Amino acid sequence: MNYSGSLIYLSCGGTIEKVYLPAAGLLGFDQSRLDEWLTNARIGLPWQTEALMLMDSLEMTDQHRAILADRVSHLDTDRVIIIHGTDTMVESAQAVMLHRKKNQVVVFTGAMLPECIKGSEAFFNLGLATAAVQTCRPGVYIAMSGQVFEADQVRKNRERSVFEAVPKGR
Repeated sequence: MNYSGSLIYLSCGGTIEKVYLPAAGLLGFDQSRLDEWLTNARIGLPWQTEALMLMDSLEMTDQHRAILADRVSHLDTDRVIIIHGTDTMVESAQAVMLHRKKNQVVVFTGAMLPECIKGSEAFFNLGLATAAVQTCRPGVYIAMSGQVFEADQVRKNRERSVFEAVPKGR
């Protein structure tokens, strides 16, 4: 199945978007780099980006998730990629699952290491999510660790630093 519409990338920040801030001497957020990344990746479909919030997912609250779910439900496109921190990605994906439009395909992705650090899987995950949003049936998914998972059938394995499938209902 080939998709030919437009894509929207929403950034919530997360580790993938963190950069070194010399004045503070730590990793943090200054601006989204999604436009630069997608331009460099030469995405062939029309796309747009929106930095909804730039924050570590451990700082996200149910109110932040409600803002994200509301934004997704009001988008005109049916293909959405959400850049998100890995620690609470599953919780946010499940919140969006309850509010998305019936025809929407929503794919969450992020990275264990910031894009700016050598060895980061950020670009791989961004490409995986971009492919998944064009080929998956309507629903909410997480594209991480070289796999695409349904949002209610995945967990982050912190010991192994990967996402893995869990049986439905567990």
